[in-house]
Amino acid sequence: MRFFLALVRGMLNFIYFFHKLAPTKRQIAILSRQGDEPSLDFSLLIDELKAQDKDVQLKVLCKKLLKGFGNKPSYFFHLIGPQMHALATSKVAIIDGYCIGVSVLKHKEELKVIQTWHAMGALKKFGHSILDTPEGSSKTMARGMKMHANYDYILTSSRASIPVFSECFDYGSEVFKVIPLPRTDVLRSAEYMSIYRKEIQEAYPETRGKKNILYAPTFRTAENIEENINALIDAVDYSKYNIIVKLHPLMGDMVRSDKALKCEGFNTLQCFSVSDYVISDYSAVIFEATTAGIPVFLYTFDYDSYKKKRGLGIEYGQDGYTVTHKTPEEVINAIENHDYDPSAMKAFADKYVDPRKHCTGTLATFILSLV
Repeated sequence: MRFFLALVRGMLNFIYFFHKLAPTKRQIAILSRQGDEPSLDFSLLIDELKAQDKDVQLKVLCKKLLKGFGNKPSYFFHLIGPQMHALATSKVAIIDGYCIGVSVLKHKEELKVIQTWHAMGALKKFGHSILDTPEGSSKTMARGMKMHANYDYILTSSRASIPVFSECFDYGSEVFKVIPLPRTDVLRSAEYMSIYRKEIQEAYPETRGKKNILYAPTFRTAENIEENINALIDAVDYSKYNIIVKLHPLMGDMVRSDKALKCEGFNTLQCFSVSDYVISDYSAVIFEATTAGIPVFLYTFDYDSYKKKRGLGIEYGQDGYTVTHKTPEEVINAIENHDYDPSAMKAFADKYVDPRKHCTGTLATFILSLV
């Protein structure tokens, strides 16, 4: 396997050599495999970069790497064509996850790579900290594909997340730069939230008149939690509440009850606009919800086993806010009784997401300083 991966790296770098013959431009490459369209973070950043510098060139390449062998050829040609050329001709590359082209290729010295990551914090561990576990990659594959190599800067939403991010990315603290993601501006904007609220209420009139609970659990690679999801849905008192369920795309459709709302066409962040409470477990949605000022309740039926298998960046229960509930009845009762401390929630949010304003503008200014 190591020999094969070395051959792959050699082949890719051979192809990349010819791309590097092209001159470097005053260009920023924005690359993602999280989806086929720019994320909210990237969309906000693109607009701000254009506003601050109308002359800088932007090369935006978003192509999702899907599972299954049949999807690999398409991504391969994307990698050796437009992605390599963008990297070879840009002064800055911005990514939001592991990017094959960034990590395995030998770049020109003038290229600076910024890893923004797609989550606002490291609530669950990932990357180098979970190698050779059921939830992570093998060490052989990670080393062979140079996982998270070649970064010049890694963004973090606060200094509190640096120790965990340092372990997950395998970089020293000096590489990290505290600038919360652009979506932070949206989460703290009453104007944005009112727009989303109006759109959702028009599409789903039932979100008016009752308190809305948003349930957004994390994706588990090696465990099926369908029964746990539906047990929570069944525990809701629908005379008082609606429950909006937003599952990770890889989880499929696990919801059996027609009482649960899916709010299709709207993502989790947009659903915050109509949510009075959020239920989650080990998802970074916790950072987003508390930043938006929405109380979070933790439904962690598998806390001990998940912590052992995956590892957590935060020790629940030690900060005065992350109180865990193992049964649906416990978490619904906590909501009924308003069992949370608003001041502790605010302290949690400010600890893990820097309370500064204008995060998008700050990030754009930093990026342009490197061009």
